[in-house]
Formats: sequence, C-alpha cells, structure tokens
Amino acid sequence: MKRIIIGLLFLLPFLMVAQGHKGDVAECAPMKDGKVCYRDTVQVHDMKQLEVFKLINAWAKKNYGKDVFMSNVNAYQSKGIVSLTSKVELLLNDTDKTIIKYKMQIFCHDNSYTAEVSKISYQYDPNNEKKYKNYSAESIIANNGKGNTVAIVKDPKLFCNATFFFVEDLFDDLLSAVNKE
Repeated sequence: MKRIIIGLLFLLPFLMVAQGHKGDVAECAPMKDGKVCYRDTVQVHDMKQLEVFKLINAWAKKNYGKDVFMSNVNAYQSKGIVSLTSKVELLLNDTDKTIIKYKMQIFCHDNSYTAEVSKISYQYDPNNEKKYKNYSAESIIANNGKGNTVAIVKDPKLFCNATFFFVEDLFDDLLSAVNKE
C-alpha cells in the first residue's frame, strides 16, 4: 500500500501538467450561418420533455441565476427552452486570459435535448491597461483562427482551443446534471 501511495505522489506533478493544457483541436470553431456555434445533441432514455426541462432549468438556475451582472437565465416551459447568457474569465494559457461572453440555448424534447452555444465574444486587453474591447468570435477564431482580423490577437489558435475546451466542459457539466436525476 505504501508503494502505491509513493508511486502516486511521484505521478502527481505529471497529472497536474496534463490538466493545464489540453492540446490542439483540428476543428475548434464550428460555424452555423456564418457564425461560430457549438452544438451538442444528447439522447436521454425514458424522459419526457418536461422532466428534461426541469433538470436543465434547475442546473441553469443553480449555476447561472445567482449574479445578474454576470449571467442571466430565462426558461420557457411551454416551449421546452432554457436560455442563458453569461460571461466568465477564460484562461488562454498560463499567462494570458480574456473574458468570454456567450449565449447558450437548450432545447428540450422527449428523450433528448440539444444545446447550442453561440453569440460568443471576447473582452481582451493583453497589455492590462483596463481598456477592454469587445471582439466577436468570428473576427478571431473563424476558420480555426486563420480568419483572425484582430491585430492585438497574436495567437488566435489559443482563443480557438480554449473556447472549444470551455464549451466541451460546459456540455459535460450539463450532461452530468441531466444524468443525476
């Protein structure tokens, strides 16, 4: 038992480094109608639309309904739609960060839901002058960063990968909430 614990202690630094950088993604900025839009459709078994809606609405209120200056939740039970807007700090790498603003809509159905994250923008101030400007995701990460039109963004692939992994974590969190029932 002692050997296992000592072995795990030696591996701990390597595990922590692996969590810090998730790597590059081949297609990190999916587009829909000329706009960056991430989409995830999930099948859930033996759940009516109202059950799916209630679980997702509870998750949204718990995670996004507390600070109206940072996020907002709207729920439309009759349509089975939960809509939220939020802004959070997004770490691009070990030293760079930005504020990401986005809208997430979740469409609830019998035995499934579809989540879309769109209307993404960044508030970016790489020189820490407290002069944040808003830049649309399309102006930075379109075409996997190759369509970058913002001069102060030196490495648009950082934005692209960080956004992709942020949204994937968001989708995973939502799935966990629905699977808890």
